[in-house]
Amino acid sequence: MKRLLALLALATPLPALAASGAASGLTGQHALYDFTLTKLRTHDITGASGQMSFDVVDGCTGWATTQHMILIIRNVDGTLNKSVSDYMTWETKDGKNLTFATRESDNDGPEQMDEAGSATRNADGSGIVTYTAPTKVQYTLPAGTLFPMLHTEALLAAGDNGQSFISPLLFDGTDTTGAQATFVSVLKHHPAEKTEWPALNTIPSTDVDIAFFARKSDDETPNFRTSMRYFDNGVADNLVLDFGDFAMTGKLARLTVPPSPCPK
Repeated sequence: MKRLLALLALATPLPALAASGAASGLTGQHALYDFTLTKLRTHDITGASGQMSFDVVDGCTGWATTQHMILIIRNVDGTLNKSVSDYMTWETKDGKNLTFATRESDNDGPEQMDEAGSATRNADGSGIVTYTAPTKVQYTLPAGTLFPMLHTEALLAAGDNGQSFISPLLFDGTDTTGAQATFVSVLKHHPAEKTEWPALNTIPSTDVDIAFFARKSDDETPNFRTSMRYFDNGVADNLVLDFGDFAMTGKLARLTVPPSPCPK
């Protein structure tokens, strides 16, 4: 639920863009998504709906992201469960540093800190993550690990370069075990075309499916799966969040793409 926008460690080279941490076409944004239930695989719930806001602020030397999601699930006995989660990060554009925090509350109860900490990354993707919550613990990150914005750059570059898949490791701070394995299938690349959002009309896009796996597990069933249409500036639409027992589709309901505040 906290991941939107992580076994298969195939030896696929990452695009040079992600490996170098070079400047990309990513921009700041404010996006609002409305979610509806589209697939149900359990008899325990009868409905679900939600809304998510996703904000990216270009801090010139780094990206500040904030994700706020409200999810309401209707149980078979008619009761409702409401979950509110917040995910916040600061990631430097050179790909070397990440700070993160996730918080969640259920049924309007008190908010609790789930994960928080910071991570540093070397040029080869290896590094160290230090959690300050829920407990103080430190893990090493294996070579090839990407932080969230670099991961986004990698999958967009894969679409631009005609690759059919990539399988980078990802550390985003939403899991207490360190880096996770991801398998990104590039389904289709779209040239720029008219959309209902003028800010996206000149931006190419790529349809992707992303599966997230526990890195040290032999289970080939993903922990979480998502698909979306990703525009080259980092805006996403047609989101599908697959939680296993059910899946939800998110449609872009509001979008603002501000001009860059950074000197060229």
